[in-house]
This record gives sequence, C-alpha cells and structure tokens, in this order.
Amino acid sequence: MTGGASREAIERHYDVGRDFYQLWLDPRMVYSCAYWPGELGADLEAAQVAKLDWHATAARVDGTARVLDVGCGWGAMMTYLTCERGVGHVTGLTLSADQAGYVGEHQPDADIRLEDWRDHRADGPYDAVISIGAFEHFARPELSIAQRRDVYRGFFEHCASWLAPAGRLSLQTIAYEDFDQTNGAVSSFFTDEVFPESTLPYISDIVTAAEPSFRVLALRSDGDQYAQTLKLWQGRLQARQREATELVGRATYRHYVRYLRVSRAMFERRVCTLYRLVLERRGAARVPELH
Repeated sequence: MTGGASREAIERHYDVGRDFYQLWLDPRMVYSCAYWPGELGADLEAAQVAKLDWHATAARVDGTARVLDVGCGWGAMMTYLTCERGVGHVTGLTLSADQAGYVGEHQPDADIRLEDWRDHRADGPYDAVISIGAFEHFARPELSIAQRRDVYRGFFEHCASWLAPAGRLSLQTIAYEDFDQTNGAVSSFFTDEVFPESTLPYISDIVTAAEPSFRVLALRSDGDQYAQTLKLWQGRLQARQREATELVGRATYRHYVRYLRVSRAMFERRVCTLYRLVLERRGAARVPELH
C-alpha cells in the first residue's frame, strides 16, 4: 500500500513548538475545526468542547471500555473521553513527536503511540474509533484517483477490523469541493509549504472507499464552521504577534498568518469544505492485508 505523509512531513508543520500553538489555540490545544450547534460565534473554547462532544456522542463512547483516536493531536479528545465520558481506555496515534511528548507529560497514564495507523496492532477490539483531522494526510498528491481510494479503503478496512459489528467510526476531514486542479499556485502552497506529502480527498473518494466496510449514518458539510475557526485562530495569533515572533521568528509567524488567511479564503470560496461523518461497521468486515 502506498503510504501517506511521512513522519518528517508531519513534524514539519506540527512540531514548530507547542508554546507557539498555545498562543492561539484554545486551552485544550484542539487543532481542528470547531463546532457551533447554532449560529457561528466567537467563543472558540465552547465550540471546541462542542466538537469533542459531537464526535463522542456520534461514536457512542459513553461508558465503553476501549476507544482508538487516530490522529490524536495534543490529546484533547483522549482526556475528554476518559475524564468526561467515562471511557475506560483510550489509545492515541500520532506521527508528531512533540504531540506525543505533550500527551505523555500531561497524561502520564495515557496510551500514546508515535505510530502510523498502517502499523497499529490493536491489543484487543475497540468499541469505537474517532479520527479528527488526520485523513487529510493519508494520501500523497502524486497518487491517481484509484491509488488514493486504495489507501482510503485500506484505512476503512483496518478500522472495521478493529471494531465489532455495528461499531462506529466518527470521522472529520477537510475535503475538496469546487477545486480547480489547474490552480497550481494554491495547491503548491499547501503541498509544498504547509502540508508536504499530503492531499485532500473528495467526498466521492471517502464514500466509495468506506462503502465495503461501513454504512454512512450521518454526514455534515461544515465549511462555514472551519472558515470561522480559522478567522478566530488568525485573530488570536495576530494579537500575540510579538510573543509569536520571539518564539519562532518573523518568517514563521508570517507563514502561519498567510496559511490561516489563505485557508479561510478557500473555505469561503468553497474550494474545500469540512466533512463530519458517522459510519457504522457492516456485519462482515474484510481483514486487511498487512503491508
């Protein structure tokens, strides 16, 4: 199976330094689209908790024994599940050494693994799988549509093999919507400078790849919510310009402001959107081949 973004590519973006990210993320360090159940607002902290709640509820985690968090970031969902939803054990996967280190420092008993999902060998079945903001890194830009879908299909097969029948996967990912693939300037900025070795899926890629293993129970398209999240992040970062520049330098600070601004414009222009999907494992799951 053709791999997605390497650990080195992931760390290029996520390992700039936790002190830098703490300047402009919410106190839980959630680095993915927030969720406003009603009108969009300015309370980022509440919207991020609402997002954690949405996925936990969608995956039916309350009181379960074991949950897998694929792409766990700095561990916000892991803490939320164990401390606020009564989950007995959460395993978190990340390719960022800084994120893994942060989780280990703040949650000494956490099962945090610096590991690609392709390499994960579960110690036992999971009651639910949650993956927020990782799917974007599973395939590389040079792959054909067929190759991309093979990679995504492999992910869904692995998730199905970890779950019991009717077990749920709650998935959140950015995806292309009205994207002009001839616009090299936009795509190259992200694939070369922001998220190297990564490309976004289309909704058809996700549904086609998931269909053999999962049924889709719910689907939300929340591009406007990611535009709002990015607006708030940019405002918070610019308000801490002096501190950010001292931490990472002027060039990196300007790079992130540009990244947040361009990303927001892409959502506002519907170049891309944000999908939240609830999927339920079909009765018979194919056992994936090990690569």
